Amino acid sequence: MTGGSKELGTNNFDQLGLDKDKIMAFSGGIFAIAITLLVLEIRLSELPLQDIDAVFMQNLVGISPAIFGFTFSFFIIASYWLSYHRIFHFILAVDRPLIALNVLFLFFIALMPFPTSLFGMYGAQRSVLIFYDVNIAISSVLIFMMWNHASSSHRLIDKELDPSFIRFLSVRTCIPAGAFILSIAFAPFNLPLAMASWVIVPISFPLLRWWYGKSAE
Repeated sequence: MTGGSKELGTNNFDQLGLDKDKIMAFSGGIFAIAITLLVLEIRLSELPLQDIDAVFMQNLVGISPAIFGFTFSFFIIASYWLSYHRIFHFILAVDRPLIALNVLFLFFIALMPFPTSLFGMYGAQRSVLIFYDVNIAISSVLIFMMWNHASSSHRLIDKELDPSFIRFLSVRTCIPAGAFILSIAFAPFNLPLAMASWVIVPISFPLLRWWYGKSAE
């Protein structure tokens, strides 16, 4: 009996005390911290009180890259938060590979304020833009990998979940990865086109939902 308990404890050592709810709670904290840290990178130079009305708007325009970076990154992290909770709604249990992928994903979410701050300081410079794209692309690949791992052969999800819905979520989670990898490819040659490729994400999501709705009829 003791030997059996010891064996069971050894086999499950890496997951002791960890379940879906605890992992989601920890992840929610990382999302909240990352999205809060973004705003700390928006700094307006101290202005003399007697001149503030004359130069405020000029200085505000001067930090527009930082404001744009904050705004874009805020909605990127928010979209990841939504996607994360969407896939974990269907995930019933966790295992070691899923936990590892989750930790890696959270690493890049926590890192997001750094490339955002570089974007705010230097604007859309080629190297900065590529670094920013890479961070988002890797995050996208990891959330796709989490869902793919959990849903493959219904490993960690309901056995009755519709395969077409599984494919729908798989495609939806990998769209951002494709868009930002495309941006990385364009960046060395055409910066405006690289940034324009970001709009693939908000355009693709409703189109994909419409397509899934039509195919399910």
